[in-house]
Amino acid sequence: MSLFELIKRSEEIKLAADHGDAQAQYDLGRMYEEGRGIKQDLAKAMQCYLKAAERGYSKAQYELGLMYSRLPANKKNEEEAIKWIQLAMEGFHQAAENGDAEAQCRLGEIYDMAKSESQNKRIKTVAAALALFCGEKDAKWYGEESARWFQMATEVFRQAAEQGDVKAQFELAGIYCWFMGGRENEEKGVQWFQKAAEQGLADAQHELGYMYSTGWCVADQDIEEALKWYTRAAEQGHLLAQTFLAKTYAGCDGLMEPRYAEALKWYFKIAERGDTTAQHNIGVMHAKGQGTAQNITEAQKWLRKAVDQGDQTAKKSLHLFGVFLNQRDEKALEELKLIF
Repeated sequence: MSLFELIKRSEEIKLAADHGDAQAQYDLGRMYEEGRGIKQDLAKAMQCYLKAAERGYSKAQYELGLMYSRLPANKKNEEEAIKWIQLAMEGFHQAAENGDAEAQCRLGEIYDMAKSESQNKRIKTVAAALALFCGEKDAKWYGEESARWFQMATEVFRQAAEQGDVKAQFELAGIYCWFMGGRENEEKGVQWFQKAAEQGLADAQHELGYMYSTGWCVADQDIEEALKWYTRAAEQGHLLAQTFLAKTYAGCDGLMEPRYAEALKWYFKIAERGDTTAQHNIGVMHAKGQGTAQNITEAQKWLRKAVDQGDQTAKKSLHLFGVFLNQRDEKALEELKLIF
């Protein structure tokens, strides 16, 4: 189920989660973690994942392990991360050997991470858990295992994708683009992302937006094409797509001249979810009259919203704005910057 579908079914999911349904608890955890259709809350996400994980739900065990891996490094967090990832591996293997393509795909990703020499803490934790699960292996062995599981998943997903299954199209596209490599596979991946996107899958629309904005896997970088796909995803409530649009229209990455009114529109949508960066930027834009008339009251209101949630950058910006108001110090106003 895509995250957009989770949003549409949010009340149903919450009710099922309260009644102990592991799938619903996992889905609710995803919503809290991603801030989709609900205010982002990582602590609540972990609570939801834990409930599902304790019921033996492998995907929740894996996500819980990953969340522990991102917490401050200490012995307890590391032990919890490895424990839950190992348990997830057991479940994934059992499901994969019974023909579950999604489990096969997850195993492909995990073995692919294990062959990496990256010092990323999450990847190192996954590799450590996998080494305990299957014994110390070299990068070649991990690569062969990754390719084996991806090949199995590809065969299953392809059959479903050709029948119009949008989830299978998305998963198949990801395997081709992210893991198989080579221009021919990248082209296949883009084609499957396109099919899923045209069926309305917001995650696929977001991926196409990313590809065209960076030039990855596509023939040419094309910002207008990127904006088209990001907008389609954003209009469905896709947070990452909304964030990209806000940042791009604000001119943060130099892809285009700022269109502050458009940026402000998307920052408002993100701020409604409690995002402090968006709240800060709305305050700054009202303070400087970017995309809207300068409005002191609105500027202070939005900066205070972010400050009340503990945002230190917003606290500094509110101080600078106060200096500008009290001393008419234009330099203080110039120092107010959007953050990305």
